[in-house]
This record gives sequence, structure tokens and C-alpha cells, in this order.
Amino acid sequence: MKYKNLEIKNNSVKLNKYQSIHFNFEGLQNKLKEIKFPVLILDTEFFNRSHDFDNIEPKLYGEKEKDIVYLMNYSFAKSFNEIQSRNNHKSINSLSIKRKVNDDKYDFKSQYQSMIKSFINMCINKNIRTIIFAGQDNDKKIIEQWINTYKALFKNKKTDLFIFNKDTKKYRLNSFDIYDALEQNLSFANYLKDGTKFYNEQNLKKGDIEDSIKIRSLKKFFDYTEELHSKYNFKEDNITFLCSRALKLFSLEKVSQSEHDKLSKSLKEARSHCYDDVLKILVLIKFLSYIMNKQMGETWASV
Repeated sequence: MKYKNLEIKNNSVKLNKYQSIHFNFEGLQNKLKEIKFPVLILDTEFFNRSHDFDNIEPKLYGEKEKDIVYLMNYSFAKSFNEIQSRNNHKSINSLSIKRKVNDDKYDFKSQYQSMIKSFINMCINKNIRTIIFAGQDNDKKIIEQWINTYKALFKNKKTDLFIFNKDTKKYRLNSFDIYDALEQNLSFANYLKDGTKFYNEQNLKKGDIEDSIKIRSLKKFFDYTEELHSKYNFKEDNITFLCSRALKLFSLEKVSQSEHDKLSKSLKEARSHCYDDVLKILVLIKFLSYIMNKQMGETWASV
């Protein structure tokens, strides 16, 4: 099914006989206009104590840095229309820690610091004004710790992304919670395409129209719109296990070829998972932007 085949009527988008999505267009417009472009859509994969199944020594994490990022996927965008019109598959890049077999020069901390500095400099050089996280709560906390540790990197440089709080003497990020926009302004008729119930409505907030629910989850959104977004073929991975394998790969003092091969396979799967999470955000924004353009015209974001 293609976006152009969708029927928009009475503030609702009809997917099929049973499924439809009711939009609060004014509320969604006001919410999305909070995004300042250029924007960075970001997801990270990290490990911490909860992933240390084998009690590995030495510890890469600690009390000062509880969450250690080993992989970041990201995508830049200059406007809603750019996200809607481009091939978003090709817009996603990455920063990551790497380890070869028998690499005498391998130094996790050195690579980690280099990755953090590269990320901060990238945000400054690209004049990023807003970050949209695929994992809002943890990722925002991690990046804010980074910018307060390495604030010398952007000293005397103008940025709308890192905002200084005079009371706390700390920087915070200008970020946008896409999950708020989704949950607050869209209501989903609680049915699958065959007319059976989509989800137990007692476990979700009620929607704005009868027999509808609110959704605050990328997984549920793509489960609901499976027919509309079937070409993406998103997979569900056990990311906790994959992060535990990354922790082992980057922690061990020595890694055999066979062990490196097994752990690297898990790392590759984590890369795919992280990539998909960024792509999901891009596709959601593309969908919202397309519907807004159809309902309110292509200049809605600048009105």
C-alpha cells in the first residue's frame, strides 16, 4: 500500500476497512513546529552493569560513567520535506568502537573519547539545532553527560543545541520527543486489518474518538501500519543480549579468532538494530509530514 492511496476524511486517515488513524492536526502542527532545523535523528547502543552477565574484568563502565556507548547511528535533515522526498535508507551514518583480532594498538578508552569528540564537533560543524532520539530517556542523559564533560570543545562557539543553565551551571540538549507528538495527537481505531482487536485497550490510553487507543511506541506504530510500511521489514532483536556480547568483545584483554568471530556477529546484528531504529523515526516523520502536507499544504511548518 502506498501513501498516495490513503483516504483523508474528517481528520482521519483510512488504512483499510477497519483501520483508521484520527489526527489532531492543529495539535500536531504546534508540536512539530518545535523542531528547529537542521536536525539530527539519533540512536545509540550502550552497555552497563545490567549487560555484564559474565562479570567481566576489567570494567569499562563505572559509577561516573554507568552507560558506555559503543555504537551510534544518525541522520541529518534540513527540513520535513527533505525527509519526505529523499531515500532515507541512504541517509544514515554511524560512529562506533572497533576491535580487530590480535590488535596490539586496541585502546577502548582512547577510541571512546575520540568518538565522543567527533560527535560533539559534528553537531557544531553541522549547526545542528535539535536532536530527535530513538531512545529518548537514556540517550539524552548520556549525551548531556558528554557535553558537560567536554564543554571546552564548543567554548565561544554559537550553538542552539547545547543550552547553558545559569542556575545549575550545566548544559542541556535541545531535543524533541517524537513519542509525545505521536501519543498526544494521533488516535488509532483499535482493530487489525481483519477486524479483530489490535491491542488490549486497558493497557493504553484511550484515544480521542470512540473505540480508539493512543500509541507511544515505534513497535506498536509499525505493527499497526504493517500493511502501509511492509517494504521496510523491520526485525525485532534481543538487544540486551547483543549489548552483552559487545561488552564482552570490548572488555576482554585477549580475544581468540573464533570468539572474535562470534562476538563480531552479534555486533553486526546490533548495528542493524540501531540502524533500523533511526530509520523508524525517519519513516514516522515522513508519514506525519506527508499527511500534514496533504491536509494543510506544504508550507504548514512555516506558518
